Amino acid sequence: MTERFVGIDVALRDHRVAVLDREGEAVGPSFTIAATKDGFTTLLQTLRARGATPAHSLVGVEATGHLWENLEAALAGAGYRVIVLNPVQTRRYRDLVRRKAKTDDIDAHVIAGLLRSGVALHSYVPDEQIQSLRELARLRARLMDDRQAYLRQLIAQLDVVLPEHRTTLGDLLSARARGILAQFPTAQHLAQASPRAIRRAAEEAGTRGFSLDDALAVRDAARRSIYSGKAAEARAHVVRTLVSQLEHLTTAIEDVDRAATALLPPSEPGRGPSDAELMQTIPGIGPHTAATLLGELGALTRFTDARALVAYVGFYPVIAQSGEQVATPRLSSVGSRIARHALYLAAVNAVRRSAEWRTLYLRKRAQGKKAKQALIVVAVKLLHTVYAMLKHRRPYNPSRLLVAPATNGT
Repeated sequence: MTERFVGIDVALRDHRVAVLDREGEAVGPSFTIAATKDGFTTLLQTLRARGATPAHSLVGVEATGHLWENLEAALAGAGYRVIVLNPVQTRRYRDLVRRKAKTDDIDAHVIAGLLRSGVALHSYVPDEQIQSLRELARLRARLMDDRQAYLRQLIAQLDVVLPEHRTTLGDLLSARARGILAQFPTAQHLAQASPRAIRRAAEEAGTRGFSLDDALAVRDAARRSIYSGKAAEARAHVVRTLVSQLEHLTTAIEDVDRAATALLPPSEPGRGPSDAELMQTIPGIGPHTAATLLGELGALTRFTDARALVAYVGFYPVIAQSGEQVATPRLSSVGSRIARHALYLAAVNAVRRSAEWRTLYLRKRAQGKKAKQALIVVAVKLLHTVYAMLKHRRPYNPSRLLVAPATNGT
């Protein structure tokens, strides 16, 4: 029998705590603890002093960013039953009980009252492995965003100092382009370089198959460049710095990918393939995508059905209508942006590599959908397929897509 309901409003430096009994009466005044080890010790001592023992208490903490995690671990380690609450729940309950003001003290009482009402729902708390994959997936997303920002700056510089870079260097993230630019950052530098030096710069960066004729073509294009030569040395410094940042970020992303792949759960004797191994039987899903989806979504079969999973990811349209005015539907902004991006790229790869997924994509295009819309349909179908595979513990079976194979040229 639960005798005490403990609500904790989590903050950066301290947490506010309220304790209610079964009748909803406050058990002593609310109090504040520091977000430190000593503060956690004070919390446990105070709870026991007020009769809130682990066996007869229920504790609720609001999932405010990442600040709740250490507190939840300390309480669970002391034997308390802890519910991590979605802030949407507490906000709606506050409106229900007409607590319009919002203070730390009121929030702590609202959380305790929500626990006492019996309608509080657990938020998903990932286990150690899923949390590790999640941290790496989010770090990778930040690194990718940073790399894209530096790439945009590099393109802007090269549009002035080497306007011909798109035809002479191609993909600026390639080792060849980065190696050449690190040593010859402007059209002036390239024009003065020998073809052998240009080829050597590409080879030292790890490029293979870059011939002396290729290097000669790059040098000749630089000699025909329209670059005026203004601020050449300063701009060369900018290009070298941006290339160095791209190198650093690319290495960091590769390190994160290796770490995430190493964390993927292996198959267990007697249980068959792991979730990650099952996912990778689908065309377009590799180790990185599997790690990202597991990290962002956790155990996919915890959802009641595939539609609930799709809704959680945010793959559904938002329609705004007022009277006779109807705005163009847009994709929902809720859910994990990282998971949506990973699924979208998986859809692109599946369409490129697999006849059945390409057929699905072409069918949607023939129905009038734009390319991006058709790819989102494929991504949603991928998510349904992954859910079914994990639920029934079966590898990918293309015949279950119920689409005729695509032929070349269609």
